[in-house]
Amino acid sequence: MLPKLVIHNSISLDGSTTGFEANIGIHYKILSSYQPDAMIVGSNTAKTGTQFFCETVPPEEESDFQKPEIQSDDPRAYWVIADSRGVLEGLLHVFRHSEYSKDVIVLVSEKTPEPYINYLKERNYDFIRTGADRVNIKRALEIASERYGFKLVVSDSGGVLNSILLEHGLVEEISLILSPEIAGKKGTNLFRNLEKGGIQLELIRNEIVEKKYVHLVYRVLK
Repeated sequence: MLPKLVIHNSISLDGSTTGFEANIGIHYKILSSYQPDAMIVGSNTAKTGTQFFCETVPPEEESDFQKPEIQSDDPRAYWVIADSRGVLEGLLHVFRHSEYSKDVIVLVSEKTPEPYINYLKERNYDFIRTGADRVNIKRALEIASERYGFKLVVSDSGGVLNSILLEHGLVEEISLILSPEIAGKKGTNLFRNLEKGGIQLELIRNEIVEKKYVHLVYRVLK
């Protein structure tokens, strides 16, 4: 059974995820209000996001090879990272020890390099292997739901992963924080990789936040 999936992102007035200064505090305050079981992130977004956790990546320590002890009342979400190419090798301990992450689960494919699979095994990272060349996101979410009991997953990622989620009909809601800024040519459109257009939405919530931002929530009509 698939969990409910919500796309959450901060965008400029012209629909960009880059080229403007997003309010990270508001972004994660609203995201945490969903109380998701897991957050799904693409590898490129995760790699870029390491700068928010540390200025330089610290060396691994002995504890980085051990799975953290998780308390039953831990309210934090798992971070589910799609990384079929293994681009996060040497970086995952940054997320594992983040105060925002319960632990990391990696989504890989049959074509994922074996050295990266060994890297995950040696450090006791859970991983889900599905899909021939790229991760089969739908099947991966089904397995995650069965294995971990996920009921709600929020995508905190960029245009590539979010477009895949929409094209496969996996998204129930889209949550957008609209910033009063126009990115122009230096921006990157949120759904730039979406090949299948004509996706109909229904506005179910709109709220002004701190007299400057607008939080919009849409239901995806299937």
